[in-house]
Amino acid sequence: MTEDAQNALRRTIKTYSKVTRFFLICNYIRRIIEPLASRCAKFWFKPLPEEIITSRVLHICNEEGLNLDPQALSTLSSISQGDLRRAIAYLQGVPPDVVQGFFAACKSGDFELASYLRNYILWYCFPLTSYLRKEMQV
Repeated sequence: MTEDAQNALRRTIKTYSKVTRFFLICNYIRRIIEPLASRCAKFWFKPLPEEIITSRVLHICNEEGLNLDPQALSTLSSISQGDLRRAIAYLQGVPPDVVQGFFAACKSGDFELASYLRNYILWYCFPLTSYLRKEMQV
């Protein structure tokens, strides 16, 4: 969240704190502005074991009607590093044609298309970082 967005959230929390409880989840507490962090009770959690990640991802796949081969499941559980949110984000993935289109637009200098595709990726909260790592190695 941007600093402005966090300040807006701080005002919302202040307004509704008597009737509402807010739960914020983040990976880096240092990225939370102090006025917001000071209003929170902080809890740190250990990474989940791979067995739990695997079990939950299998449950999601069953509910969504997806077939995930055992090697992909093992890789997904391993690269998520105990973070179930990250595993789910990787499971959702970015459509490869969107990623290829984005890089093609950047290489060709079509920054209007690149900007549109970037916004599309951000709007749907696709985890682009895994694809960027692969593409940057090419």
